Amino acid sequence: MVFRFYSSQFSQATRSLALWVFAVGLLLVGFGLLTILLRDVFVFVVAGLFFLAGVSVMYYGVRLFIAAMRMGRPARGESAEAYRENVSVRINHEQP
Repeated sequence: MVFRFYSSQFSQATRSLALWVFAVGLLLVGFGLLTILLRDVFVFVVAGLFFLAGVSVMYYGVRLFIAAMRMGRPARGESAEAYRENVSVRINHEQP
């Protein structure tokens, strides 16, 4: 007894997935060969990518540092007392 739990859509999806997996495998093999053949060029490309990533992380860190410095400061034109305008304090002198 043969069970066939597939349809033509399932078969088409499987073929499409197999095609993508095969293409990615070819790209990885090609990238590996380029790495072996062009070792010096590859080193400079990777070093450049790490340099750019480091600069972008440093830029983001400086932006976070500046944002942290600005937190809690009153905005331009506002005094520090502006945050305390509508505060009322009640002192109850009666003790039980």
